Amino acid sequence: MAGMNSGADETSLGTRERFHDAVVQALGKRIVGGSLAAGASIGTEQELCDQFGTSRTVIREAIKILSAKGLLDSRPRSGTRVTDHSEWHLLDPQVLAWRLGAIDGSERARLDLYELRQSFEPAAAELAAARATPQTLHKMKHALLGMTLASSADEKIEHDLAFHTAILAATGNAFYLALGSLISAGLKHVFKVSLEQTAKEDERWIRRHQNVYEAIAEGNGQAAAEQMKNLLREAQEVQKLEPPKSGS
Repeated sequence: MAGMNSGADETSLGTRERFHDAVVQALGKRIVGGSLAAGASIGTEQELCDQFGTSRTVIREAIKILSAKGLLDSRPRSGTRVTDHSEWHLLDPQVLAWRLGAIDGSERARLDLYELRQSFEPAAAELAAARATPQTLHKMKHALLGMTLASSADEKIEHDLAFHTAILAATGNAFYLALGSLISAGLKHVFKVSLEQTAKEDERWIRRHQNVYEAIAEGNGQAAAEQMKNLLREAQEVQKLEPPKSGS
């Protein structure tokens, strides 16, 4: 970071955006990863300029972005400080990605995400069974085919995400689809972890999704919900995620 230049090139909008994106990434990861605790000062503007080798304009823009995500609070005299995690916008795609990628706490973050999914995806599957159209069913089937034919983990992840997104779209409920968009970054992360921990020859991954699709296509809402629960439960077991003990 210290190698970033703060000279004439930074006057262009594109270059300045790249600089403040880099600062946002660096500070965001430190905050969410726990390197900067709640209440800690991130330093003065000049200290940050020196640290990142960039201008005050870039630093101010980065602080503005992180403040909008609930990670920072800027006040006269007290400076800019890290907020308590209860104020973080955890469904912000970047914040969620930072939390899932953190060395400490990523397992709990993945468990939290699975618990969230378990609370709405089975219901979405049940609703999709009642409302799916030929177009939304085609999207699910196309995603399933993509999972089968994918030649790389990244392709599998994209088709897996497309499958779940198609189910949310099939509900006809804009809030379900919006929630899926919000946590898409987190879903990509957990899909990646699941694929890494599942044997390549394991066809259950495809079969689990096929079961959900078939129940939706048959219009069997109860079965669709149960199959989605099974899919999520097994995915959680693959990652060996255990709910926290009472009182922890």
